[in-house]
Amino acid sequence: MATGTRGVEKAVKLATAILFLLTTGAFASPPEAVPRRIVSLAPSTTETLFALGVGDRLVGVTRYCDHPPAAEAIDKVGGFVDPNYEKIVALRPDLVVLLTSHRDARMELAKLRIPTLTVPHETLADIHEAIRRIGAALHRSEAAQALIEELQRRTAEVKRAVLGRSRPRVLICIGRDTASGELAAMYMAGRRGFHHEILTAAGGENVIYDEISPYPQLSAEGVLRLDPEVIVDLVSHIRPETKSPEEIRRQWARLRPVTAVLRGEVHVMVGHQALRPGPRYIEFLEELARRLHPEAFRAEDGGG
Repeated sequence: MATGTRGVEKAVKLATAILFLLTTGAFASPPEAVPRRIVSLAPSTTETLFALGVGDRLVGVTRYCDHPPAAEAIDKVGGFVDPNYEKIVALRPDLVVLLTSHRDARMELAKLRIPTLTVPHETLADIHEAIRRIGAALHRSEAAQALIEELQRRTAEVKRAVLGRSRPRVLICIGRDTASGELAAMYMAGRRGFHHEILTAAGGENVIYDEISPYPQLSAEGVLRLDPEVIVDLVSHIRPETKSPEEIRRQWARLRPVTAVLRGEVHVMVGHQALRPGPRYIEFLEELARRLHPEAFRAEDGGG
Protein backbone atom coordinates (compact mmCIF):
# COMPACT_ATOMS: atom_id res chain seq x y z
CA MET A 1 0.00 0.00 0.00
CA ALA A 2 2.87 2.32 0.92
CA THR A 3 4.53 1.48 -2.38
CA GLY A 4 1.35 2.41 -4.25
CA THR A 5 1.10 5.69 -2.37
CA ARG A 6 4.69 6.56 -3.24
CA GLY A 7 3.94 5.78 -6.91
CA VAL A 8 0.98 8.16 -6.89
CA GLU A 9 3.08 10.85 -5.22
CA LYS A 10 5.79 10.48 -7.88
CA ALA A 11 3.22 10.72 -10.65
CA VAL A 12 1.72 13.86 -9.11
CA LYS A 13 5.16 15.44 -8.73
CA LEU A 14 6.06 14.57 -12.34
CA ALA A 15 2.79 16.03 -13.65
CA THR A 16 3.34 19.17 -11.58
CA ALA A 17 6.88 19.55 -12.92
CA ILE A 18 5.72 19.13 -16.52
CA LEU A 19 2.94 21.68 -15.97
CA PHE A 20 5.47 24.12 -14.53
CA LEU A 21 7.81 23.69 -17.49
CA LEU A 22 5.00 24.16 -19.98
CA THR A 23 3.62 27.30 -18.34
CA THR A 24 7.04 28.89 -17.91
CA GLY A 25 8.01 28.25 -21.52
CA ALA A 26 10.89 25.93 -20.74
CA PHE A 27 9.68 23.54 -23.44
CA ALA A 28 9.25 26.31 -26.01
CA SER A 29 11.21 26.14 -29.23
CA PRO A 30 14.47 28.10 -29.12
CA PRO A 31 14.16 31.56 -30.72
CA GLU A 32 15.06 31.70 -34.39
CA ALA A 33 18.62 32.89 -34.91
CA VAL A 34 18.88 36.49 -36.05
CA PRO A 35 20.82 36.80 -39.34
CA ARG A 36 24.24 38.31 -38.70
CA ARG A 37 25.80 37.99 -42.15
CA ILE A 38 23.60 39.52 -44.83
CA VAL A 39 23.96 39.97 -48.58
CA SER A 40 21.77 42.54 -50.35
CA LEU A 41 21.10 42.23 -54.08
CA ALA A 42 19.54 45.65 -54.64
CA PRO A 43 20.48 49.23 -53.73
CA SER A 44 17.00 49.83 -52.29
CA THR A 45 17.27 46.92 -49.85
CA THR A 46 20.78 47.99 -48.90
CA GLU A 47 19.46 51.47 -48.05
CA THR A 48 16.62 49.94 -46.06
CA LEU A 49 19.00 47.79 -44.02
CA PHE A 50 21.08 50.85 -43.13
CA ALA A 51 17.94 52.85 -42.32
CA LEU A 52 16.94 50.12 -39.86
CA GLY A 53 20.33 50.27 -38.14
CA VAL A 54 21.67 46.91 -39.32
CA GLY A 55 24.03 48.03 -42.06
CA ASP A 56 26.92 46.67 -40.04
CA ARG A 57 25.61 43.16 -40.71
CA LEU A 58 26.05 43.48 -44.46
CA VAL A 59 28.90 41.38 -45.84
CA GLY A 60 28.01 41.73 -49.53
CA VAL A 61 26.17 44.21 -51.78
CA THR A 62 25.88 44.91 -55.51
CA ARG A 63 28.24 47.15 -57.42
CA TYR A 64 25.44 49.73 -57.57
CA CYS A 65 24.98 50.01 -53.80
CA ASP A 66 26.54 53.37 -53.00
CA HIS A 67 24.33 54.84 -50.30
CA PRO A 68 25.06 55.52 -47.56
CA PRO A 69 28.80 55.98 -48.24
CA ALA A 70 29.56 53.07 -45.88
CA ALA A 71 27.98 50.73 -48.44
CA GLU A 72 30.78 51.41 -50.91
CA ALA A 73 33.32 49.72 -48.64
CA ILE A 74 31.36 46.43 -48.48
CA ASP A 75 32.39 43.48 -50.67
CA LYS A 76 30.69 43.52 -54.06
CA VAL A 77 28.82 40.46 -55.35
CA GLY A 78 28.05 41.53 -58.92
CA GLY A 79 25.05 43.44 -60.16
CA PHE A 80 21.29 43.31 -60.22
CA VAL A 81 21.06 40.85 -63.11
CA ASP A 82 24.48 39.20 -62.84
CA PRO A 83 25.12 38.26 -59.19
CA ASN A 84 28.33 36.37 -58.50
CA TYR A 85 27.10 33.22 -56.75
CA GLU A 86 30.62 31.96 -56.06
CA LYS A 87 31.37 35.17 -54.19
CA ILE A 88 28.06 34.99 -52.32
CA VAL A 89 28.80 31.43 -51.15
CA ALA A 90 32.29 32.46 -50.05
CA LEU A 91 30.81 35.20 -47.84
CA ARG A 92 28.81 32.57 -45.88
CA PRO A 93 25.63 34.66 -45.53
CA ASP A 94 22.85 33.81 -43.09
CA LEU A 95 20.43 35.64 -45.37
CA VAL A 96 20.27 37.14 -48.85
CA VAL A 97 17.74 39.93 -49.34
CA LEU A 98 16.37 40.29 -52.87
CA LEU A 99 13.44 41.71 -54.80
CA THR A 100 10.46 39.94 -56.33
CA SER A 101 11.98 40.59 -59.77
CA HIS A 102 15.04 38.50 -58.79
CA ARG A 103 13.39 35.28 -59.98
CA ASP A 104 16.51 33.61 -61.38
CA ALA A 105 18.63 34.58 -58.37
CA ARG A 106 16.01 33.20 -55.99
CA MET A 107 16.08 29.82 -57.75
CA GLU A 108 19.88 29.67 -57.84
CA LEU A 109 20.19 30.56 -54.16
CA ALA A 110 17.61 27.89 -53.30
CA LYS A 111 19.77 25.30 -55.08
CA LEU A 112 22.72 26.48 -52.97
CA ARG A 113 20.56 26.17 -49.81
CA ILE A 114 21.17 29.81 -48.91
CA PRO A 115 18.28 31.43 -46.96
CA THR A 116 16.60 34.30 -48.79
CA LEU A 117 14.09 37.04 -48.04
CA THR A 118 12.12 38.38 -51.00
CA VAL A 119 10.50 41.82 -50.79
CA PRO A 120 8.20 43.74 -53.19
CA HIS A 121 9.21 47.03 -54.78
CA GLU A 122 6.71 48.37 -57.33
CA THR A 123 4.47 50.70 -55.28
CA LEU A 124 4.75 52.87 -52.17
CA ALA A 125 2.80 50.21 -50.27
CA ASP A 126 5.40 47.69 -51.50
CA ILE A 127 8.23 49.85 -50.18
CA HIS A 128 6.57 49.99 -46.76
CA GLU A 129 5.94 46.24 -46.85
CA ALA A 130 9.59 45.63 -47.73
CA ILE A 131 10.65 47.69 -44.71
CA ARG A 132 8.23 45.71 -42.56
CA ARG A 133 9.44 42.31 -43.77
CA ILE A 134 13.11 43.17 -43.41
CA GLY A 135 12.47 44.53 -39.93
CA ALA A 136 10.64 41.35 -38.90
CA ALA A 137 13.36 39.07 -40.29
CA LEU A 138 16.07 40.94 -38.38
CA HIS A 139 14.12 41.48 -35.15
CA ARG A 140 13.89 45.20 -35.88
CA SER A 141 10.12 45.43 -36.16
CA GLU A 142 9.83 48.47 -33.89
CA ALA A 143 12.42 50.38 -35.92
CA ALA A 144 10.65 49.36 -39.12
CA GLN A 145 7.29 50.57 -37.86
CA ALA A 146 8.81 53.86 -36.71
CA LEU A 147 10.39 54.37 -40.14
CA ILE A 148 7.12 53.63 -41.95
CA GLU A 149 5.20 56.02 -39.72
CA GLU A 150 7.78 58.76 -40.35
CA LEU A 151 7.48 58.26 -44.12
CA GLN A 152 3.69 58.39 -43.87
CA ARG A 153 3.81 61.53 -41.72
CA ARG A 154 6.04 63.40 -44.16
CA THR A 155 3.93 62.24 -47.12
CA ALA A 156 0.79 63.53 -45.40
CA GLU A 157 2.47 66.91 -44.83
CA VAL A 158 3.22 67.25 -48.55
CA LYS A 159 -0.33 66.29 -49.49
CA ARG A 160 -1.72 68.90 -47.10
CA ALA A 161 0.57 71.58 -48.54
CA VAL A 162 -0.55 71.02 -52.14
CA LEU A 163 -4.20 70.29 -51.40
CA GLY A 164 -6.60 72.32 -53.56
CA ARG A 165 -3.90 73.71 -55.84
CA SER A 166 -4.03 73.46 -59.61
CA ARG A 167 -2.31 70.31 -60.83
CA PRO A 168 0.15 70.86 -63.69
CA ARG A 169 0.42 68.19 -66.38
CA VAL A 170 3.80 66.53 -65.78
CA LEU A 171 6.07 64.22 -67.75
CA ILE A 172 8.68 62.31 -65.71
CA CYS A 173 11.60 60.92 -67.71
CA ILE A 174 13.35 58.17 -65.77
CA GLY A 175 15.93 57.15 -68.35
CA ARG A 176 17.48 58.39 -71.59
CA ASP A 177 20.85 58.86 -73.26
CA THR A 178 21.89 62.20 -71.81
CA ALA A 179 25.47 61.76 -73.05
CA SER A 180 24.44 61.99 -76.71
CA GLY A 181 21.63 64.39 -75.99
CA GLU A 182 19.27 62.47 -78.24
CA LEU A 183 15.62 62.83 -77.31
CA ALA A 184 14.68 59.34 -78.45
CA ALA A 185 13.83 55.99 -76.84
CA MET A 186 13.15 57.74 -73.55
CA TYR A 187 11.60 55.83 -70.67
CA MET A 188 8.80 57.65 -68.88
CA ALA A 189 6.92 57.04 -65.65
CA GLY A 190 3.58 55.44 -66.51
CA ARG A 191 0.59 55.01 -64.25
CA ARG A 192 1.84 51.84 -62.62
CA GLY A 193 4.51 52.14 -59.99
CA PHE A 194 5.75 54.40 -57.25
CA HIS A 195 6.74 57.31 -59.53
CA HIS A 196 3.11 57.86 -60.51
CA GLU A 197 2.04 57.73 -56.85
CA ILE A 198 4.74 60.22 -55.87
CA LEU A 199 3.75 62.57 -58.69
CA THR A 200 0.12 62.45 -57.59
CA ALA A 201 1.05 63.07 -53.93
CA ALA A 202 3.26 66.00 -55.01
CA GLY A 203 0.31 67.71 -56.67
CA GLY A 204 0.89 66.86 -60.32
CA GLU A 205 -1.04 65.08 -63.06
CA ASN A 206 0.73 62.41 -65.08
CA VAL A 207 0.48 63.08 -68.84
CA ILE A 208 1.22 59.40 -69.53
CA TYR A 209 -1.99 57.40 -69.61
CA ASP A 210 -0.38 53.98 -70.08
CA GLU A 211 -1.68 51.79 -67.24
CA ILE A 212 -0.07 48.58 -68.53
CA SER A 213 3.65 49.33 -68.70
CA PRO A 214 5.15 51.01 -65.64
CA TYR A 215 7.80 52.69 -67.80
CA PRO A 216 6.68 53.10 -71.43
CA GLN A 217 9.05 54.37 -74.12
CA LEU A 218 8.44 57.71 -75.77
CA SER A 219 9.99 59.57 -78.72
CA ALA A 220 10.43 63.31 -79.18
CA GLU A 221 7.30 63.25 -81.33
CA GLY A 222 5.44 61.60 -78.48
CA VAL A 223 6.46 64.39 -76.11
CA LEU A 224 5.25 66.97 -78.62
CA ARG A 225 1.88 65.25 -78.85
CA LEU A 226 1.45 65.08 -75.07
CA ASP A 227 2.58 68.71 -74.60
CA PRO A 228 3.34 68.56 -70.85
CA GLU A 229 3.37 71.72 -68.77
CA VAL A 230 6.30 70.45 -66.70
CA ILE A 231 9.10 68.04 -67.64
CA VAL A 232 11.10 66.34 -64.88
CA ASP A 233 14.29 64.63 -66.08
CA LEU A 234 15.66 62.22 -63.49
CA VAL A 235 19.42 61.63 -63.58
CA SER A 236 20.98 59.11 -61.22
CA HIS A 237 24.28 60.93 -60.81
CA ILE A 238 26.61 63.37 -62.55
CA ARG A 239 30.18 62.27 -63.25
CA PRO A 240 32.94 64.82 -63.95
CA GLU A 241 33.17 63.66 -67.58
CA THR A 242 29.43 63.81 -68.27
CA LYS A 243 27.00 66.62 -68.98
CA SER A 244 26.10 69.09 -66.24
CA PRO A 245 22.47 69.45 -65.08
CA GLU A 246 22.19 72.73 -67.01
CA GLU A 247 23.49 71.10 -70.21
CA ILE A 248 21.01 68.26 -69.76
CA ARG A 249 18.19 70.75 -69.27
CA ARG A 250 19.15 72.61 -72.45
CA GLN A 251 18.87 69.40 -74.49
CA TRP A 252 15.10 69.75 -74.26
CA ALA A 253 15.23 73.15 -76.03
CA ARG A 254 14.82 71.49 -79.44
CA LEU A 255 11.23 70.72 -78.38
CA ARG A 256 10.44 74.43 -78.21
CA PRO A 257 6.73 74.08 -79.09
CA VAL A 258 6.21 72.08 -75.88
CA THR A 259 4.60 74.19 -73.14
CA ALA A 260 7.12 73.06 -70.49
CA VAL A 261 10.01 74.24 -72.66
CA LEU A 262 8.36 77.55 -73.52
CA ARG A 263 7.66 78.29 -69.85
CA GLY A 264 11.10 77.20 -68.63
CA GLU A 265 9.55 74.37 -66.63
CA VAL A 266 12.12 71.68 -67.42
CA HIS A 267 13.64 70.37 -64.18
CA VAL A 268 16.70 68.13 -63.93
CA MET A 269 16.74 66.27 -60.63
CA VAL A 270 19.97 64.48 -59.76
CA GLY A 271 20.17 61.64 -57.27
CA HIS A 272 19.39 57.96 -56.81
CA GLN A 273 16.65 58.76 -54.29
CA ALA A 274 14.31 59.52 -57.20
CA LEU A 275 14.94 56.19 -58.91
CA ARG A 276 15.18 53.62 -56.12
CA PRO A 277 12.16 52.03 -54.41
CA GLY A 278 13.57 52.53 -50.93
CA PRO A 279 12.97 54.76 -47.90
CA ARG A 280 14.61 57.80 -49.55
CA TYR A 281 11.65 58.12 -51.90
CA ILE A 282 10.37 60.71 -49.42
CA GLU A 283 13.23 63.06 -50.39
CA PHE A 284 12.15 62.84 -54.04
CA LEU A 285 8.51 63.46 -53.10
CA GLU A 286 9.32 66.56 -51.05
CA GLU A 287 11.64 68.01 -53.70
CA LEU A 288 9.19 67.32 -56.52
CA ALA A 289 6.37 69.04 -54.62
CA ARG A 290 8.57 72.10 -54.12
CA ARG A 291 9.33 72.21 -57.85
CA LEU A 292 5.67 71.88 -58.84
CA HIS A 293 4.25 74.17 -56.14
CA PRO A 294 6.99 76.48 -54.83
CA GLU A 295 4.37 78.89 -53.50
CA ALA A 296 3.05 76.22 -51.12
CA PHE A 297 6.38 76.03 -49.29
CA ARG A 298 7.60 79.63 -49.24
CA ALA A 299 6.31 80.31 -45.72
CA GLU A 300 8.16 77.40 -44.15
CA ASP A 301 11.28 78.32 -46.12
CA GLY A 302 11.22 81.82 -44.62
CA GLY A 303 9.95 83.47 -47.76
CA GLY A 304 6.85 84.96 -46.11
